[in-house]
Amino acid sequence: MEAALSLTQDLCARMCHDLGGPLGALDGALDLAEMGPEALDVAREGAEAMRRRLRLWRAAAGAGTGPLGREGLGELLEGTLAGGRAKADLSGLSENPLPAPIAQALLVAAMLGGEALPRGGVVRLAGDAGGLAIWPEGRGAVWPAALTASLAGEEVRGPREVLARLLMQLVEVAGLRASLTLDGASAAGPLMLQPA
Repeated sequence: MEAALSLTQDLCARMCHDLGGPLGALDGALDLAEMGPEALDVAREGAEAMRRRLRLWRAAAGAGTGPLGREGLGELLEGTLAGGRAKADLSGLSENPLPAPIAQALLVAAMLGGEALPRGGVVRLAGDAGGLAIWPEGRGAVWPAALTASLAGEEVRGPREVLARLLMQLVEVAGLRASLTLDGASAAGPLMLQPA
């Protein structure tokens, strides 16, 4: 019970953090709205960023998400990874819709891929329900320490680490297992999601 409460609290704190930036931009732009049309453009951008992030969080962590195909996944990830600095490349992903639990795990894995790209880049997604690969490409790409710790069976806690915890639970519910393939040349090799 305590672990479930901790995950819930960390998830809520993380969502508030992710929405706080665009909300602050929107609030500041509205304060300056009478100064000119530029402020309204900033307000619109902030509102759009919040809308996108809320849609992604609802699909990744909410109940009731149905099967998602490549197009639906792409729409959810567009403009949301690494604060908009990273893009998702789904060209290697099958066009067949993924069952909801697998789609949710893939979305969270893509979000972690975005965290692996502090300077921006591309999060590549490939495969189908029989096996998925996610890997970040960009300067300084490195998977978050919380992911590698979670995969090693270590307990991680806190809002910055909540995506790794959420991924491990979604992987289990989806009947998958997660593994990370790292070679000496890259600290951001593919994260594999495969049937358990």
